[in-house]
Amino acid sequence: MELHQLRYVAAVADAGSFTRAAEVLYLAQPSLSVQIRKLEKELGVALFERLGRKVTLTTAGEAFLEHARPALFHLERAREEAVAVRDLQRGRLAIGALPSVGATLLPKVLADYRAAYPDVELRLIEHNVSAEFERMVQVGELDLAVVRAPWERPGITGRVLIREPMVAMLPPGHRLADRAELDLAELSGDDFVGMQQGSGLRSILETACHRHGFTPKVTVETEQLSVLCGMVRNGVGVSVVPRLVASGYEPTVRLNDPRDSRELGVVWRAGGQLAPAALALLDLLLTEVRRFGADTADTTVDGLGLGV
Repeated sequence: MELHQLRYVAAVADAGSFTRAAEVLYLAQPSLSVQIRKLEKELGVALFERLGRKVTLTTAGEAFLEHARPALFHLERAREEAVAVRDLQRGRLAIGALPSVGATLLPKVLADYRAAYPDVELRLIEHNVSAEFERMVQVGELDLAVVRAPWERPGITGRVLIREPMVAMLPPGHRLADRAELDLAELSGDDFVGMQQGSGLRSILETACHRHGFTPKVTVETEQLSVLCGMVRNGVGVSVVPRLVASGYEPTVRLNDPRDSRELGVVWRAGGQLAPAALALLDLLLTEVRRFGADTADTTVDGLGLGV
């Protein structure tokens, strides 16, 4: 049994004639008759009674069409829904982002996306640990995630978006606040404000300090970037973070070692094709990253072909 045969039965029943049904279907009448006979043979029962030029449904035909019509209706609805998702007239998209990305790169991206595709449902999840986002992408809980590069979990793929320098966030009036850049070792004697243990930003801080020969004395740790900024601003300590994290905070001083940097990438599940909704958001994200890189002389943006 084939889908077009169901449509043919409904058309003949509505027209009451093979000839008129063939005209409606833009089909040669003999071809229509062949298909109906083929279906009747498969079912082992006649669907129509032929009374001269007129045809009517048999009892079996009425029973068959009672179920065939709803099936045809739902199949057409399925086609329409699939086309709507393809054309971004509906759909769902889940994206994960580190807090610093959610506060800087994503607001304009999501605003532009909502303006262009208002009927696509967006869900944004923020998390401090890139590895958790990798897991969520791998198991299909997220369509896309912006994470710290390099990513390590098998079953996901992606590309580096941006390479940004680390900066020192200093309290106003700090002895190094007027410098253009500094060596991280110059802060070895300062108290530090850090993100909580286990977070990506805490790992970046400790790795950078160890590279320069000391362990940071973290006197206050927090889960919130806003708290970190407030603590530094009020002289509780200094902090060292990627440039995006410090966006809007003054004073900041760039670290002079190019190894003190962070790479961010966007990842998705490997082995499949990105859905239209995800591709559209990825395109807007790449556009915003290019703009951010162009506006920021000390930020490097990779060559951003989609490569999906």
